[in-house]
Amino acid sequence: MRKFISLLVFQSMIIKREKNMNQTAIQTINRQELACLTEITLEGEITQLGEVRNFKSHPYLKKHIPEDISISWSALKSGESLKEHYHPCASVLIITEGQGRSTGDSHVDIKAGDVVYIPEWNLHGFIGKGENGFKALSIQFQETAIFESEENPETTYFDRESVPLEQRQLQIIARDELPSIHEAVVNGIRHDLGTLKNFSSNNLLSKLFPSNFSCAWVKLENGQSLAPHRHQEDSMIILTEGEGSFAADKDFPLKKGDIVFVPESANHGFKTEADQSFWALSVQFNPTGLYESQESPRVKFLSKFDQLIQRNNQIAEDFFSNNHTFKMNIDSIEKQNILLDCLQVMSDHFQRLMYLRVGLCDSKAHGKVFMEHFLEELGHDKSLAKERKREKIWDPILESSCAWFVQRNYLLDNSERIIMVQMVLEKCAHIFYSHFANILQKKSEHIHSHMHADEGHDEMGVELLKDEPDYKYERYFELQKESWSIMNLFIHRIGELLQ
Repeated sequence: MRKFISLLVFQSMIIKREKNMNQTAIQTINRQELACLTEITLEGEITQLGEVRNFKSHPYLKKHIPEDISISWSALKSGESLKEHYHPCASVLIITEGQGRSTGDSHVDIKAGDVVYIPEWNLHGFIGKGENGFKALSIQFQETAIFESEENPETTYFDRESVPLEQRQLQIIARDELPSIHEAVVNGIRHDLGTLKNFSSNNLLSKLFPSNFSCAWVKLENGQSLAPHRHQEDSMIILTEGEGSFAADKDFPLKKGDIVFVPESANHGFKTEADQSFWALSVQFNPTGLYESQESPRVKFLSKFDQLIQRNNQIAEDFFSNNHTFKMNIDSIEKQNILLDCLQVMSDHFQRLMYLRVGLCDSKAHGKVFMEHFLEELGHDKSLAKERKREKIWDPILESSCAWFVQRNYLLDNSERIIMVQMVLEKCAHIFYSHFANILQKKSEHIHSHMHADEGHDEMGVELLKDEPDYKYERYFELQKESWSIMNLFIHRIGELLQ
């Protein structure tokens, strides 16, 4: 009964996760998904803006970015200009690529990596220079972005002399002026950060930013990675240059212009390949940056073991949610027989795998786990064959996918065998029997007995992995990925045969 309840809980967790996906999941939004504003009309005159994309034009970002913070992508092509204007709030323009020049009260060149502080009442405009002009992030610490409304922009386009000129000059803080940190220490363990430059290390920017905002430049290059971690506030990573990958419970590529919104307590990390690099802006809605204190950073890094477990749970959920076999209606006796025929192929190979794993084991601790598992699985293939009373089927895809696990067993060490068998094969069995129990339990003693006999098999020996050194985990992650891929092939083939 406990096994049956745990399987139902697994399904309910997946359903709940799908319902809450838009509220809790990490979201990636590309620059092109934001609404684009290119001009405004003021007092009957059309004024060109170049390109302005307000983050809050996207419903997800509008919901999660604090009300008193406004962020927009801005761009001017080479030769394009933004008319001189001023506004009652100070703002920051972070140049993410290209080059340009300011006009108005200050005439200064700007380039990628520059943080341009624009005081309140500063008369300013910009011109795109070079081959491609420039792109930038414009940030204001007020509820409405300056160019959020085409009809009522929060700006003024006429001359004024209300503030002394020396008090309203632009100030440029080049990226190279900000000190770099490269590592953080958590619980005595040093973690590589790549290159991180906190904006708060500059006195001017530190005074400008409100109590719910912090920002830092981040760079990873040539295979560097920021290990999976989590923290207690929402954050955004905005890729401004290059490409890399998001790396945590699941991996996916990132490119220039991507905005990754990370909800509080969500596991996340980033990495580059040997030929990749990227610059990004790390934004937290908190007055203190995550790594302003290198000795007491406000993050919790996941151990390699925790990463392996988290990845496995995520892969298992995706495996169930995305595989069409689990969405099929198997209401006929013939389809139910085909399902058991396919299961027989796996059961036969699994018995061989159990024998081999015990015979190849050279560790007392692992051997105890393998023998216990072996004895609990012994004879399940024969009981299924006796129940079916049908000839075995032969299908090249089913046979080759099942045989892969048997042959792979010869090449693995004992801990890798736990990953392949417990974390993948038994986890998959957990999902399989959970889904098909209501359909097949009444007609299959094999299904019924497995619901009880297999309890806890997906956790047997997993704790032994905690003692393994970190350098082995890259192999473990790869084996985990390969094994789930083969299981997906097996289950997908069952779906094809059931059609």
